[in-house]
Amino acid sequence: MPTITDINQGDLLTFKANDNKYKVLLCTSTYKEKSPQNFTFSALTYDSLEKPTTANVMDTEFFGIGNGKNDFKYSDNELHKMWSIQPEIKPCLLGSYGFIIWRKDFMMFRDNFEIIGNLNIVDHLDKNGNGSMNASDWEFIQDFFANRINSVMSDRGQQTFKLKAVIKD
Repeated sequence: MPTITDINQGDLLTFKANDNKYKVLLCTSTYKEKSPQNFTFSALTYDSLEKPTTANVMDTEFFGIGNGKNDFKYSDNELHKMWSIQPEIKPCLLGSYGFIIWRKDFMMFRDNFEIIGNLNIVDHLDKNGNGSMNASDWEFIQDFFANRINSVMSDRGQQTFKLKAVIKD
């Protein structure tokens, strides 16, 4: 498994949580201009003993919200696709819940992750969401994604939406 040296928007990172199942994070944005640098991820619903591929990740969902706040617009084509796949959110926009990992922390536990691909996702997915949390601790990540993600996301009003709704054509 190659060592991760950089992360970009759309990168799919897989890891094993405390339940020994593979989980997947989707990088929704990066901040690399100056220190401290960070990466924002969306949690996908992939939860399997089998190592994921880009193909089977496409059938998963991400945690987020249909948000009426329109600070960061999507193109007409992106909205049409979003609403055709998730019609119940119209006229709102999809936004993801953010898991922020600071680069300096990520570098200490990066060997626990593998990049399995990159997807061409809409810009501002995390900015159109309505919440985030610091996920810069490996022990937290392993436990949270194995035992607590569903209950915490539900408590925070987050739902799951089809990943295909935020993929650019």
